[in-house]
Amino acid sequence: MVLLTVHKCEPGTADAAQGAEAAPVKTVLFHPVGSGDLIFSQKSSLEVPADFIEGLDAARRGDRPLRKVFDGLAAAGLDVDAVVLLGTVNSHRPGVKPYAAHAHDLRRALCHLPSAFGRQSSPVHVRVAEIAEPTIRHSVGPCRAVLADMKPAECLLTFGAGSFALGVGALMAALEADVPATLVPVDDVASAYRLTDLIDPRDRLYDWLLRHRFWDELAELDPDGAEIWRLLAARQRADTGPAVQAAQTCGVAGLTSGQLAKLAELWPTVQAAFFERAARGEVIDQSLLRAWFGEQLSRRLEREREKLPRQTREAITDLVARLTRRDVERGTATLIRRARQRLPRTVTGQCAAMLRDTDLEQFYAAAATHNARFSGPLPATVIEQAEAWERGDLVPRLVSSRNRTAWPVLGSGDVLVLMGVGLPRDDRDFDRQDMEALRKVISWASACRDGLPRRGRVRLRLLASSESADRARTLATWARSFLSEVDGEAEVVSPLPTGPGDVDEVRARIRTALEAAGPPTGRSGSGSLRDVDEVILIINPGKPVIGHGMIAAGVEWSLTAACILRVGELSRDRGVQPILRKGGRVLRRLGADPLVARLAKGALQRLDVLTALRLLEQGSPRVDSVREATARLHRHLYGDPDPAVDLAARRTLARQRLYLVTRVLSAEPWPACHLAIESLRPSLFDWQTWQHIKATSPALRELERLRNASPYAHLLDKLRQRRDAAVLPPTKHHIAQLLARAIADLGGNDHTGKDDALFLQYERVWAELHRLAASLP
Repeated sequence: MVLLTVHKCEPGTADAAQGAEAAPVKTVLFHPVGSGDLIFSQKSSLEVPADFIEGLDAARRGDRPLRKVFDGLAAAGLDVDAVVLLGTVNSHRPGVKPYAAHAHDLRRALCHLPSAFGRQSSPVHVRVAEIAEPTIRHSVGPCRAVLADMKPAECLLTFGAGSFALGVGALMAALEADVPATLVPVDDVASAYRLTDLIDPRDRLYDWLLRHRFWDELAELDPDGAEIWRLLAARQRADTGPAVQAAQTCGVAGLTSGQLAKLAELWPTVQAAFFERAARGEVIDQSLLRAWFGEQLSRRLEREREKLPRQTREAITDLVARLTRRDVERGTATLIRRARQRLPRTVTGQCAAMLRDTDLEQFYAAAATHNARFSGPLPATVIEQAEAWERGDLVPRLVSSRNRTAWPVLGSGDVLVLMGVGLPRDDRDFDRQDMEALRKVISWASACRDGLPRRGRVRLRLLASSESADRARTLATWARSFLSEVDGEAEVVSPLPTGPGDVDEVRARIRTALEAAGPPTGRSGSGSLRDVDEVILIINPGKPVIGHGMIAAGVEWSLTAACILRVGELSRDRGVQPILRKGGRVLRRLGADPLVARLAKGALQRLDVLTALRLLEQGSPRVDSVREATARLHRHLYGDPDPAVDLAARRTLARQRLYLVTRVLSAEPWPACHLAIESLRPSLFDWQTWQHIKATSPALRELERLRNASPYAHLLDKLRQRRDAAVLPPTKHHIAQLLARAIADLGGNDHTGKDDALFLQYERVWAELHRLAASLP
């Protein structure tokens, strides 16, 4: 498949030595210099490749990689404007000079010996990019600098000669610079291709919304199922009102009466809201966690009441009662810690296990900050109860009725690792180095897995050609001994083709092998690789076409699994290092960026700024600016200002926050009530100051009263009172009036007229997210 679209134009990069002026470059060719360019043996000790001298060894000139590339481009009627030779400065064979020095010799030959390569270039059109070591992480920077200086419209990247790592580094740099890159096999220029043409991000948005349970956005994307998705969205907000109203009227198409009744029950709703929001790192306010914790502990107490010692039973009963008290101390993690300290060591059972889960206590304490974001493994009690709840949850069945498959609510905790296998070498310590390399790969993958909501398995897939299949099977056997320590598996995907034009076939065979692991079920424990929480690519020596096919397959599978993608490099010294910042985020430009921008935009429209921020952290460096702007917006909306900020300035901030809530959420009365108060307390005003401010503002008092009556607040109180009936929300008009009066009350005689400052900041972030999301096909 020929994807070259190179344009012939006037050449134009400035050569520093000659100080020449240059016109803009349209097309640049990156070429890693290798032994094939030098026409001498790998073990040669020659200092100067004599064949660069005019007239010597003419018979072998056609074997040179650059000559093949130039001839292939000429046959297609194409040309390039500039050439960048990639060479390392570290010393190694062939010869005694580093490849960077040979690259400079090549540059002179290109500029002065037309018969050597079939073309002659001006010195201003040929550059040498000197690279510290033959690794991806060292080559990206120099290639990035060249692209930033030349600003080409497109670039060509040769492979099949020279260092594969340098070529991948050039690919990474092109992706980061948003320059279209075509991969050109030196042995078959006509088989050139672009990875972007092998990866289709279309139709993936539905799965991303489904996996991360963005029900509101699914209602927009799937109008036929909109009623179902909106009920699930209300459930995620711990709001049974819409389900109760639907059950009392004409029902909902696609839902049985039993399913609708289940959605109208408060305790299943609280559980769903808690697990779904905790799984994606969303803010968990203390009301929701307190409701889940208190009800869960109460239910355990009822089951064990007769078995517990009297003092233990009284301590737990007292804790449950105090969690419902309406005073300042109510719900603090200190109460849980005190109850745990009163437990005799000899007491066992479910209540004791829950109170002794110190991770859960810390989780509870963090929720009291009102803006905590959770990452890493969830407490064991949460995972245990999520699995029990999930077995009876209706989401897998509802999603299946829409011809889709859900994901486990907390994910699988699994990490998929794709890694190519090259041919063996003659090194004496080769076996030992291989084992050490595998240990490092598995350790890195295990560390990534340990940052997920639950701890799953490391699932290694070794990719091999027919020539390297035996070695891959040996490596898989070694890997299984390492993986037994961290819970994992190792399998071989083979044979993979190695022809220059076989990259799409490699991608397809890898995908087939991944699908063969088993079908997903929508619940925990299916074993399907579709349910993995992360995909990791280890780029290492091996056939370049398999490496490129692995990249395409890995990016595509991360879109299929709707999960994060990481990239690591297995360097020549057998060490595993992340590529670029944050483990190869640049590859996410190939598909994930528009998806995460669309999801982040939806979260921002609900003023769930932390979820938007977390989503943007899964994007490439292209989203860094909007991610930083989102982080600033979160600080300004929910953050606690410096203690030195006086009350007048805090009132100004409060007005700005309420104005933003008015403009964004006034059409959603319950969320508006809840966030209006949450954005002011406790970050801006302490308890005493808040009581004084409320005393002078009837509007704020009414907003707080409505907030306390909303589905978000005092959930435990409602559970204990068995209040399953829906409370109707106030009207949009009433909330808009209250917010306007509250803003005026906070202004007093010191109104600055800058109430829209935070809203304008919000609009800028939203517009940038909209622009990024618009690139989704």
